[in-house]
Amino acid sequence: MKIKNIAASVLTVASLALVTLGSTSVVQAATVSYESTSGVIYIKNANGAAIYTTPNSNGAVGDTGNRLADNTAWAISKTANIDGTVYYAVGKNQWINSSDISTTAPTTSVNKMMYVSASGSVNLYSSANGGYFTGNTVAGGSGYTVYAQTTDASGQVWYDLGGSQWINGKYMSDDNVKETITMNATAYDPAVLGSNMGYSGVAANLSKYPKGTHLRITASNGTVYDRVVNDTGSFAYSNPNQLDIAMPNSQALSFGRQNVTVEVLG
Repeated sequence: MKIKNIAASVLTVASLALVTLGSTSVVQAATVSYESTSGVIYIKNANGAAIYTTPNSNGAVGDTGNRLADNTAWAISKTANIDGTVYYAVGKNQWINSSDISTTAPTTSVNKMMYVSASGSVNLYSSANGGYFTGNTVAGGSGYTVYAQTTDASGQVWYDLGGSQWINGKYMSDDNVKETITMNATAYDPAVLGSNMGYSGVAANLSKYPKGTHLRITASNGTVYDRVVNDTGSFAYSNPNQLDIAMPNSQALSFGRQNVTVEVLG
């Protein structure tokens, strides 16, 4: 979820995707006290959260006629306490009533297969925010249907595997990584060799990686190549622990020979 900051100098309906209201209201209060703070709040009002003006010396606030959309996240910089009612500053002269917010990120429904990306077992928790270890674990490489996701106070995504069994998102992947190894690689241009195979393939020793094997190759500079084994050639045939990655000749020349990280995807 993207955390938003309202620009201090301009408040427009278009930039904030606000719903404009026709009425204006003023809330009277006897005293107001301020405190500096930082963090993120989440709008929890199906109709959107009204944006109020900065409290005046008597603690009165005015309704600007604009609202922040439900389930959006906003950075805060200050609180104002008006006789026990707390408002949060989300921008210059823009305040949200605490009754319209939550400090816990909303949960979003999900229904997809994901895979545990870990070398061993991973603990499951009762919730994403301060939950306890349920006593259950999942094994690395296993696939699970995830039903919901949310973000904890530190910004880490969590996934619900069902039955209030939550897993830290850093251990989950959309890909089924069966193996991760370091290999040596060079590059070549199939077109230079008179082939029309294009640049989606990689040459490998077929006894190690049969044709059709899906590889994600990360170069030393961080560039990722998504390739499917479609060739072998004399290079890979005689070097089972090396790959030859298809790419245009100009790129192949600068690629040279280097160590790469290879993930075998299922």
